Amino acid sequence: MAERMRFGIIGAGVIAEYHARAIEAQPDGLVVAVASRGKAKAEAFASRHSCEVVADWRDMIRRDDIESVCVCTPSGLHAGQSIAAASAGKHVMVEKPMALNIKDSVDMIRAARDHDVRLAVIYQLRTGESPGLIKKAIGDGVFGRIVFGDASLKYWRNQAYYDSADWRGTWAMDGGGSSMIQGSHGIDLLLYMMGDVKSIYARYGTVAHDIEVEDAAIALLTYKNGAYGRLETATATNPGTGNIFEINGTKGSVVMVENIITSWAVSDSSDVLAVETVHDVTGEAGAGTTSASEFPITGHIIQMGNFIAAIRKGDELICSGREGLKSVHLIMALYESSRRGEEVCLNELLEGCDL
Repeated sequence: MAERMRFGIIGAGVIAEYHARAIEAQPDGLVVAVASRGKAKAEAFASRHSCEVVADWRDMIRRDDIESVCVCTPSGLHAGQSIAAASAGKHVMVEKPMALNIKDSVDMIRAARDHDVRLAVIYQLRTGESPGLIKKAIGDGVFGRIVFGDASLKYWRNQAYYDSADWRGTWAMDGGGSSMIQGSHGIDLLLYMMGDVKSIYARYGTVAHDIEVEDAAIALLTYKNGAYGRLETATATNPGTGNIFEINGTKGSVVMVENIITSWAVSDSSDVLAVETVHDVTGEAGAGTTSASEFPITGHIIQMGNFIAAIRKGDELICSGREGLKSVHLIMALYESSRRGEEVCLNELLEGCDL
């Protein structure tokens, strides 16, 4: 094994820049090659990161001098490219969402398992201090029995954003809209903190854009732990309020805006009023609410370091393929519930998906 982990990157767009910079921030990471359909974009990328351009990503994943591959292409290409890379013996870090449906996600997990490689999914919001504190507090019973776990994930994108690429806002390549693309990070974070969802009743629609997919959705959740929840996603809310999480229990409540805890109230008993306490937590909110290309890189750097450590030292991945599947699973159930006009049990959608 080479002393430095040598990476190939598929894609040369905005998110590929984040991956390249995250790799370059690692003392044991090196960007070796980039593959992209756009020759000029790939050459400019290669110039910035001192790497080689490979015309076809299929040739890149066959190279012996590349150990890991970052998949930074439109969402509809994630599954096929990740499975091919894993089958070629490469470790894979794929951008969210890992795939556009449950079957493809499961196939990705199986490919990594069968070829003894690591599969990681980028959900960089997990790396923040605040979500970890909340997750631990819920597990430790700090808030008592959890009653509600809500997430409001309201973004704004103008029509020009969707018109900037022919695949944006399509079912075939984006796999969905405000829930699958913008809301995916917040949905993953909600599940990370609250645990799995048992059933969902949802509605989605397109209210402000000329696109195939939804730009607004709302859902009622029933968690496996017995709590209820409200989930809202949008790209039609101008200017957008970002990710707001509110978790309420019988002994306390917490509110997190983006990655910053704004309220933390607890009590020793469900019979005594919870008292607000100061929680000294800082975070990076970024501009993702209104921009698809401006957000902090810190989370990518942390996940990239964890990815390398998982491969080299056996560390647990921050977000493995199995963890990445959870948000896809819930989003698919949201769409299915809206289309049927009825509550959907999530286990129903996993029938035949043996992992």
